[in-house]
Amino acid sequence: MRTARIPASGGEPARRTAGAVGSSGGRMSMPNAAQPNATEAMQATEPAPLGFTVRDFLIATFYHIRLVLVFAVIPLVIAIGAALTSKTEYTANSLLLVIVTREVNSQNVTDSGPSVMTIEGLKQVESEVQVIESADVARATIEQIGIDRLYPPGRLAALTDLFGTSEDRMDKAVARFQASVRANVVSGSNVIQVSYTNSDRAVAVEATDALVRNYLSYRRKVLENPTAKILKLEVERFRNDLATVDRDIENLKAKAGIIDFNQDAVLAANQVDSILQRRRQVAEREVAVTAQIGEAERQLAALPDSVFDFAETTDALPGDEDANTLTKLLVSRDRIAAQYAPGSQLLREIDKQITTVRARIKARQDRRYSTDRAVRNPQVNYVQNMLLSLKVEKDSLARQQVELVEQQRVAEQRLSLLRNAETPLIELNRRRDSLGEGFREYQRRAVAASIEETAALSRQSAVRVVQEAGGAVVKRSLVLPLLAAGVFAGLLFGGAAGAVASALRTSYITPGEVERSLSLPVIATLDADSEPDEFGADAAISTSATLLLDTRIDDAPVRTVHLLTPDGDDSLTHYARLLAEELAGQRQKRTLLIDLATPSPYPLTAGVMEVRGGISVTGTPVPNLWALADIEKSPLLDIRLPLAEGERLMAELETAFDFIIVCSSLQGASIITQRFCQLADGNIIAVQAETTRQPSALHLRDLVVESGGVLLGLVFLNRRYYLPHWLYRRA
Repeated sequence: MRTARIPASGGEPARRTAGAVGSSGGRMSMPNAAQPNATEAMQATEPAPLGFTVRDFLIATFYHIRLVLVFAVIPLVIAIGAALTSKTEYTANSLLLVIVTREVNSQNVTDSGPSVMTIEGLKQVESEVQVIESADVARATIEQIGIDRLYPPGRLAALTDLFGTSEDRMDKAVARFQASVRANVVSGSNVIQVSYTNSDRAVAVEATDALVRNYLSYRRKVLENPTAKILKLEVERFRNDLATVDRDIENLKAKAGIIDFNQDAVLAANQVDSILQRRRQVAEREVAVTAQIGEAERQLAALPDSVFDFAETTDALPGDEDANTLTKLLVSRDRIAAQYAPGSQLLREIDKQITTVRARIKARQDRRYSTDRAVRNPQVNYVQNMLLSLKVEKDSLARQQVELVEQQRVAEQRLSLLRNAETPLIELNRRRDSLGEGFREYQRRAVAASIEETAALSRQSAVRVVQEAGGAVVKRSLVLPLLAAGVFAGLLFGGAAGAVASALRTSYITPGEVERSLSLPVIATLDADSEPDEFGADAAISTSATLLLDTRIDDAPVRTVHLLTPDGDDSLTHYARLLAEELAGQRQKRTLLIDLATPSPYPLTAGVMEVRGGISVTGTPVPNLWALADIEKSPLLDIRLPLAEGERLMAELETAFDFIIVCSSLQGASIITQRFCQLADGNIIAVQAETTRQPSALHLRDLVVESGGVLLGLVFLNRRYYLPHWLYRRA
């Protein structure tokens, strides 16, 4: 029993007992490892999943997809063939209520006899059933629907028609129709259920409704009493005459444009009077405007063109700056007097300028200037504006007078039209009133006669349609049940075929199957179509190297790893070489690769072979990487070597190299393989997808355990993806 101490991702250690992993004592610790994207490396710290997931089911289904489809399609095809040959039948049901009462049977209303159904009532209901199933009703229904629509001619109809007539065909159709019609009395009631079955739903509903209508029509024909027909003919004649008079009145009103004659006549007269008054008002206003224009022109001629505005007398001239100049000179003299001595040349010049300016100011005071201004007379503008306005108004009044004359002409024509239409309209209205009185009288008499006949019929006819045929249609079809049975059988057979194939399959197709079968964690997964330089393969190899370098057994690092495979191809050798190149090239570890699984050696350099730790080694093109050169010259690979000597030579190898990788296969199993299972620090089983059989993998695991080796896990090689990428992301 060995206890492996594996740290979890959060730092807390998780203990797992691996009784079948190794037999020697010790403790092993292994860090987490994850593989990204398509090429995965399972976390060594997580236990192998024990359940069967949906993804596993889908992968197994798609792996055996051909077998599953074949077994699923066979029952489905059989069901589709059966569904195509089966016919769907529709049964339309209609309910008729036969009223059996004392009133219907023309008994005395005051009679206090029993209200329950008597023997005569039962006989009446049975007689109604016989009428429904009669040949006359069936023949009328067939003629209404159409014999070809009810019973389409078959392939041999042309031959049968040669030996028969159209009457024979109708008789056969009546017989078939009577066989398809069922009229039954509902138990314990006076309700008759009428049913008809046909392969076409619309035909079944239409035929049932037509059957009920023909039955009621045939029944009414038997009990018909045409008393009110003559009165109805008279009512129809009066209705036609009234319609003719109404059309004449409407045509006359439309021609004359009359809505209501009285209102239209009043409106026409008022319109003529209103237009006449407006013409008078316009004429009066036109005379007034003419008088105002004459007076305005007379006053305008008498007005002067201009009037006095103002007069002004002043000695100031425009642009006179003498006072300002004098002030500036006095200021300048004060400033110069403060700076220069009296009698200087500059002061004398300033004094001369001041004297000159004062003389000009004094000479100007002796002169006076006067200004007189006259402006345009404002009354002239006012009178001119008023005169212009009056002329415009006079022009508009003239135009208005013309328009009013035209309006008066139209109004007088409208009034004359109404006068001409008055007499014919009165005559038509008088005729319509007389026809209306006769129509109402005959209609009252016809309605009374019809009510009497209806009452008589209702006493004799007591059948009421309770349910239409379209409201209760029963479909009998085996298409959906057959298709459902075919789909269910297809799913069942396909699932059974896939399950049987998966149960009989001894190879592995997913890493989860290997983990559940061998109870070992998957260290790395390599795809079948991945190249060594791809990101996924490189990440898987790098993660595997990191995992092995970080693994501890009895607090000592793993120095020697033994890779085993039950198969004889070079997949394990390919993985071992990639791992060795990763350790030597990227991790700078002195690495030794001992390949016992394939006869093709690793590419060697032209160097001198040497024996280290009982192994004949030589260099490779990869720096820090050595490989087995000659098995015959390697004492450690001798089957006669004792175990103690082998342990000593292995210790020398671990001293000479930082990491040792040994790969072997089950087909070449010998005492050498068992020796390396025990001498190596850890053993890793390589399982190939679709190639490695389960008994071989279990036998190899048991061989390692029985040899006393320590199992670190397994690698899954040549994995293939059977599901589409979008389904992988959702499953």
